[in-house]
Amino acid sequence: MNAQSDGHYLDLPNACLVPTRTVRRTQQQLQSAIKRQAMLCIHGGVGLGKTLTVRTCLRDLAPDTTLFFQFHRHCPLTDIKKAVAADLDIPDSTRGLNRRIDDALAERPYVLVFDETQGLTTDALEWVRTLWDTVRPRPTVVFVGAEDTRRHLRRRPALASRVTQWPRFTPLHPTEVVEHMPHYHPVWSKTKDEDLLWLDDAACRGNFRDWTKLTSAIQELLTEQGQPLDAFTRAIAREALITFDPSDLHLPPDDEPDNEL
Repeated sequence: MNAQSDGHYLDLPNACLVPTRTVRRTQQQLQSAIKRQAMLCIHGGVGLGKTLTVRTCLRDLAPDTTLFFQFHRHCPLTDIKKAVAADLDIPDSTRGLNRRIDDALAERPYVLVFDETQGLTTDALEWVRTLWDTVRPRPTVVFVGAEDTRRHLRRRPALASRVTQWPRFTPLHPTEVVEHMPHYHPVWSKTKDEDLLWLDDAACRGNFRDWTKLTSAIQELLTEQGQPLDAFTRAIAREALITFDPSDLHLPPDDEPDNEL
């Protein structure tokens, strides 16, 4: 699971999906859901790697039967049906669309992933529930969304009662930062544990998106200076931290980046 993976924030080259306990657990839960043709809801704060993890795991578990959708908030149900139909290669026509979608889904054991679930309307969620109730074989349904996604689904008891697993993504623990970041990207391959913990406390706080921002900034600086990617120094890190919002940094005065650099 630490193989190079695409889809990283900022399209960061050389980044890998590392096998944190959350990634391993998610892979197991997705595998179980596919086997049982079940529904599950993966939720958690922004920037914790939910979407990337789901995409990468499903490329291994169901590469030919996964359909991935992300709709804008309050997207009309008609548009959602058209998008599902398009991915199922159903001709563009609203006539008999519900039946044609049902028939197409019944041809294979599909996995339907709905990212940013917290933005789906009641009508959209009820339609997904109806699909799951009526189509055979049932599609596996994976809801992915922000921290409030669980509450969003729980407001609809008929749907929530069908969800068998509710895995929650949380920030990396400091021990996981030390264990996994050297394998995440070459920038960190020779970085000392104390430097990783310093940066995690100062800027990233276990958030993969923030680690990616920092990695990208350091990689760019090292490349500009003609240095190898593993030539980390705190001076380089301080220069990279200029790109962060100062209000997000927790640095002691002596470690504050020079904003005039």
